Amino acid sequence: MTTRFSICTVILSFLFLLNLSAQEATIQLINPSFEGFPRAELVPTGWKDCGFPGESAPDTHPIGAFDVVKLPSDGNTYLGMVVRDNDTWERVSQQLKSPIKGGVCYSFNMNLCRSELYVSRSRVSNTNANYVTPIKLVIWGGDRHCSKRERLAESPIITNTAWQPYAFKFESKQTHTHITFEAFYKTPVLFPYNGNILLDKASAIVPIPCDEEPMLAQIPEAYFTNPSGEPKTLETNTYTVTAMVKNISQREDILMKVNGVETDRFQFDKKTGVIKAKVTKLRKGNNRIALQASNEAGITRDNAILIYEPEPVLALKEAPATRPETYEAPVETKVIPPPPPVRKKPSNSKIEGYSRAEITKGQIIKIRSLSFKMNDSTLTESAHTRLDEIYTFLSENEDIVIEIGGHTSGLCDDYFCNILSTARAKEVANYLQRKGIPRRQLSYKGYGKTKPIASNNTTGGRRKNQRVEIKILSTDG
Repeated sequence: MTTRFSICTVILSFLFLLNLSAQEATIQLINPSFEGFPRAELVPTGWKDCGFPGESAPDTHPIGAFDVVKLPSDGNTYLGMVVRDNDTWERVSQQLKSPIKGGVCYSFNMNLCRSELYVSRSRVSNTNANYVTPIKLVIWGGDRHCSKRERLAESPIITNTAWQPYAFKFESKQTHTHITFEAFYKTPVLFPYNGNILLDKASAIVPIPCDEEPMLAQIPEAYFTNPSGEPKTLETNTYTVTAMVKNISQREDILMKVNGVETDRFQFDKKTGVIKAKVTKLRKGNNRIALQASNEAGITRDNAILIYEPEPVLALKEAPATRPETYEAPVETKVIPPPPPVRKKPSNSKIEGYSRAEITKGQIIKIRSLSFKMNDSTLTESAHTRLDEIYTFLSENEDIVIEIGGHTSGLCDDYFCNILSTARAKEVANYLQRKGIPRRQLSYKGYGKTKPIASNNTTGGRRKNQRVEIKILSTDG
């Protein structure tokens, strides 16, 4: 009995020590999601700048600086690094809580993408340039801050502009106490160029068997399929919405809200990813349906608008009084005369300073002081006041038909400029429609960078070009 007890004790002790050793071997990074105060040329807490002398440090985004407007994939901020045309590049480093051991295989993953805009001065020409040529991330191990003693892993060239998780597997030949993340050019490179890379949500560095491939969660997707895009106008207060999610396996990972109130009254098919929800008791006017899905790789969201406009109750003809069956007199119908027309008061409102009398067909009016949030097409709270004035003008002048036109600066490729300008014009049109302006008075169009009104070589010029305008299409409905 004593011998058997001793053997069991030894085995349990061995398993405990083995488990403890595995726990110690997992390396937790300090501030792996790069959280910090959003600011240019300031690396997040826990990380050290390893840049070139005289050059700026990496940036903690989103701050709007350099025209970078992407939302984080996790938390509130992320890290942005660049390479430059003067053969300098950026990197950050930190001391590890426990070392990367030589001869051990590790798995590691991180969310990476590039920004469509990263506008800064060219170090060669000293003019504004867009740092958007794709680059890669290189991971180094070392024995001190910024040391590059051994290249542990590197990413492919990051061309994606939406967050994607990237997995790394490496076997270190040496033991390292520090790790460095470095932005670098596509190699081989004949001439240095301007590019950027964004980093977010780094994982722990986990030891794995050398014959095992690293596991990687896919970023979730969620979007409404009905209604899709445009707001849906209803005459009844009940509607079945449908949506699609991808890379989601559990119903608990899905959140749906109706007018800000969470609801669990939806069906989720794990095999197809289809979501169905019967929404009832819609309130008159706009109803916002929000959808959120999340997994280990991040969070994604989408919204749909249902506009409930009950069918107006029509006046009915008065039924004739009941007569004896023998009575054959013709049935008379009482005619209810229509109410006298309501004379509309003349409008005193203005649109960007122009009165109704000053408006002419074909006129183009810039919307002043209109700003968007960091996700590049969502209006800020301050923009609502400006658009509410436009709403008042259009509601008092129902014969005015307008086009909302979106414009960008010239420091982006044609595809992105068109997408951005259209999204912003559409958001303005949708806001006015949600307030109550009928669709017949509204249209929208994105012009991209095709109609500049100033030079794109100056900050002031780019700000003038990145605008939203109103074009008067008709003054007689």
